Amino acid sequence: MTTDVELLSELITDIYRDLHPIIQTCTSEELNWQPGVKANSIGFTLWHIARGLDLLGTRVLQSKSDEDELWHTNGWQERTGYDPRGIGYRGWGVVTGYTWDEVQLIPKMRADEILVYLNEVCSMVSKQVHNFNSETARQPATSLLDGKLTYYQWIKEFYKGFQAHVGEIIAIQERIKKETLATDQG
Repeated sequence: MTTDVELLSELITDIYRDLHPIIQTCTSEELNWQPGVKANSIGFTLWHIARGLDLLGTRVLQSKSDEDELWHTNGWQERTGYDPRGIGYRGWGVVTGYTWDEVQLIPKMRADEILVYLNEVCSMVSKQVHNFNSETARQPATSLLDGKLTYYQWIKEFYKGFQAHVGEIIAIQERIKKETLATDQG
């Protein structure tokens, strides 16, 4: 029988599995297309999901510092020239709380790059969650927000947010298809 913690680990793995075919088929134009003047593109939304997982896995689950996030340790900051530390809500650098000008500074990564980063962070978080048991998962995660949330709550809340963003990405893709079809017919 699957435990609640094993289920959460599997659901984190599913984020990559569910997004992979969507991202893999995106052209650069589709990845960066914005449905409105100040609306996030698929690329920004994917980056937000991956950065959220990086924060969750590194700073919450491992109680490490921001410099230990995979964005930094796996060379993404170096490759893109972008350092998200100190930006947005509590300086977490995950898009939440960014001004529109700050959103515009997020690097426009290629689909293959986003897939690699997303896979790295999904794998990291899934492995860490899998190592929890029901008892340890319900202990306060003291590394952020002064232990206001348990590890389980952090994981569950992040996962719910990620699923909402997957819906946004699918909706943006459908809008792109409609606009492309209308342009082709018009």
